[in-house]
Amino acid sequence: MDYRVRAREFLERSREERRRLEAEIRTIGEIIGKLESLVEGESPFSEETLIPQKVVSHPPSFPSPNPEVPSASDGGTIPVGEAAEAVLRQKGSPVSLDDLYRALSARPEIAPSKDLKNAIRVALIRRRPRVVSDRRGWFRYAGETPDR
Repeated sequence: MDYRVRAREFLERSREERRRLEAEIRTIGEIIGKLESLVEGESPFSEETLIPQKVVSHPPSFPSPNPEVPSASDGGTIPVGEAAEAVLRQKGSPVSLDDLYRALSARPEIAPSKDLKNAIRVALIRRRPRVVSDRRGWFRYAGETPDR
C-alpha cells in the first residue's frame, strides 16, 4: 500500500472541499448583506423577488371554497384536519392524499405547515373511525359512529 499516494489524494480532496466551502461562505455572506440592508430599509431588490408567489391550480374535481367547508371568516386559520375532513365529506368517494394536498395548499386560510401533505395524512389518521383509509394514500369519509 502506497501511503504517499493515498495521502496526496486525501490532500487534493480536502483542498477541493475547502474551495467549495469557501464559495458557500461567500454566498452566505452576500445573502446576509442583502438581508441586513433589507432590514435597515435599503432594499437592494424588490419584494417580489424576495418572496416568490406560490402558484397552485385547483384540481377540477374540487371547487374553490365551499360553504360546507370551514372558513376563516374571523381572520384566523382553519386546522388542516378539519378542512381535509370537510373535503372528504363533500366529495363522498375516496380521495388521494395528493388531491387533498392540492386542494388545501391553494387555500390561504389553512393553518401553516412545513410539511402540509404529512400534516393532512396524520390529521386524517387521527380522525378514525370517521375517516378511513382502504388503501395506502387514499382516504374516504365513513361518517359518524353511533358510540360517539
